[in-house]
Formats: sequence, C-alpha cells, structure tokens
Amino acid sequence: MMSMDSGDDLDVGLGYDDVAHGSVSLKTKFWPWHKPRKQYIRNKQWNTAAANLIDHLRLKEKGRSLQYLSLPGSDLLDVRSLYTVCATKEVRLKFIGLNEITAGDKEATMDQLISINELHGLQYIDPSSDVYEDQLERLCVDKSIAQEHIIKRASSYDVINIDLCRSMLESPPQEKQSNYYDALFKLLRHQADNRTEDWLFFVTTRTNQDMVHEGAFRKFVEALEQIFDLDEAVYNKCNELEIFGKEVLVERRIDVNKVDAPSYNNLVSAGIGKWVLSALAGRPPAHKSKMLQLFGYNVVQREGDACDMMSFGFWCKHIPNKAVDAFGLAGAGANLNAEDVAAAVSRARLTIVESVSKLINVDVHMADDDVFEEMLHSSTSLMKSARYDIASYVDWARDDHGKVKSWLASRGIA
Repeated sequence: MMSMDSGDDLDVGLGYDDVAHGSVSLKTKFWPWHKPRKQYIRNKQWNTAAANLIDHLRLKEKGRSLQYLSLPGSDLLDVRSLYTVCATKEVRLKFIGLNEITAGDKEATMDQLISINELHGLQYIDPSSDVYEDQLERLCVDKSIAQEHIIKRASSYDVINIDLCRSMLESPPQEKQSNYYDALFKLLRHQADNRTEDWLFFVTTRTNQDMVHEGAFRKFVEALEQIFDLDEAVYNKCNELEIFGKEVLVERRIDVNKVDAPSYNNLVSAGIGKWVLSALAGRPPAHKSKMLQLFGYNVVQREGDACDMMSFGFWCKHIPNKAVDAFGLAGAGANLNAEDVAAAVSRARLTIVESVSKLINVDVHMADDDVFEEMLHSSTSLMKSARYDIASYVDWARDDHGKVKSWLASRGIA
C-alpha cells in the first residue's frame, strides 16, 4: 500500500481541470528532476521527514502553517508533493520560493504564475505563499530580492529545501563574488540565530570530482583530519565502517592519492555533513544537526563511478546555552542541565559517518520493477497536476528506466 505522502491523491484537488484560466496546452518536454527516482526522494526523504516534523511541532493543534523555503522551479513540483502531506495532516502550507528565470522567458514566467495560482486555490495553502525571481547566491547581496524576501521578512523556516542541479562546491573557497557557500551559511546561521524549535534542512548537490572545486575538497580533508585528531570515537567509527577504504585512511590521515570514486564521494558527503554541523554549532546560539538517511543516484552513467548526485537531510535542534550569574547573585543559573555542545557535536559526527555508510542508491532500488512502478504512479499524479501530457511522460520515464537497468546490469549490479 502506498503511504499517505506518495502523491496518489495529487489528482484530487490539484488537477489541471480545476485551473480557471482558459485552455491549457499539455507540456511534453521533460527534465531530469521529472524522473520517478526524484519522486522516490520526495516521498522517502523530504515528505517523510516533513510529516514527522509536523507531528513533532504539533502544528495542527497550534493552528500554525508549515513554513517552507525551497527552489521550486516553475512547476513547483516539490510544493505540490509536500501539499499532500499537509492536506492529510490538515495543516496549512506556507511556501516561499526562489526561482531564477532567464530574462525574456515568457513561457517559464507564465508557467510559474499558473502554478502559483493553482496552488493558491487549494484549501491548505497559506495565502501569503509566493515565489520570487532571484538567485539563491544573491542572499548575501544587500537589498537583493532574495535577501529582502527570504532573510529580512521571515524569522525562520520549519523546512528549508535547497535542491540544486549543479554542485554547491563548484566555487573556490572564500571567493569574493556571490556563491553557494555564503548563501547556505547565511541561511543556516539565520535559522540558528532566530529559532528554538526543531527544523529540517535538505540540500541536493552534485558530488563528482569534476564538479567539486579542488580547494573545497582539500578543506574537507583538512577538517576531517582535525576531527580524527580530536575525536577518537569518530576515527574508530570511520575505520570500523571503512567508508573511506583501508588504504585511504591510515593513522588519522587521508591519502588523497589513493582515493577512488566511492571514497571520494564518501569524503565529500562526510565533509558536507560536517560543514553543516559546524555552521550550526560553531557559535551560540548553537544548533546540532542529525544527518538523516542519505540518498544518491547517477546523473552521468560512467563505468566504475559512485553516485554523483547526493540528497542530504538534517534534523536540526537548538541547544540551550548554559549560564551562571557572573555577579554571584543568582545561585541556580540557567539551563545548567542542558546538553553539552561538545558532546552533542561528537554524537552528531557519528550520525554523519553512519549515514554515509548506509547510503541508499536510488537507481539500484528502483531497478526493482515493482518499486519503479510505485514511484511512476506517484510521479504521474504529480506531473498531471502540473499540466504535463501523461502518455508522453510515461513513455519517457519507462524508456529511461530501461536505460538505467541496462547500465546497472552491465556493471553487474542489477
């Protein structure tokens, strides 16, 4: 049986027949994020965690909307998918999005306006929801559309979902111009500085070597080696699970000359997990981030390569500051029984290692025809709601499924 966040009920209340703006021409151009494997990520990672957070925050009892920030694209597919969770929970969804549209692209602009209009007509959409045309990288640019609407007008978000087509690690470290590092760091600190409730952070990024800047990779290697020197438990866990390979990690040092594709992917994945944790816990008010189940798949099918697109999820929690009265008047102090930040960070590091070791390769899972059919059914409902030609879509998705299965079989995987 399909779960409540599978998207099955997307065609109830989300179909294009409900749009009150004249005739609709069904779309037949498809993109990589339209593949059923992306629906696997939406269902198994994003929606499942969001459903748990809605319950944890008791949003229905509080009568509060789920505050959601993403890069939704003109179709708003992630919003449409998450809406089914909110509708089932009877909780309103307030979505705020950033979407860069090329100047003069009237088709994309109109498609986005129609999508926003469709969603605004639904029972559980917060009417203040909107999408703004700007780049994520411009969050750090004073008076930019992104900064004004994403940072300055919101105290915090319940869920942040940064789904990139490129790599967050493509720029040189500390580059002067706007980049993903600065934008993501600003978002993470905005959350930590303004929030005490639990929240979710998702980021999807390419991790293959030709799309990761060498300087960024070296930063990750240095940071991991520093952790191995300070945290025996993390070093032992890495050795136990052999996530970097026996010859790569020797006596607390990483031999970059012996890194193969799987080891490289694991090093980058662990580095991203540690970077998120460091951004949140590095200074008060501190938050810890528990790395959730890690998902990956291949954008480019190359012999011997590991997954080159990774989808990360983090459950983030505020750590109250311990405080004593420096004057010596108050004897009780505040939050003295709160979790120690150093201990919390060490435990969070271990969850990163565990998550990397248990990576779910979505391509391999969906080589099972039953799993593929389940996700195809779910994504078909989603694509129908966004005004795509379903017959063309199913043919396109099945053709791609066959190619992936053949590629996996040629590697002896499926």
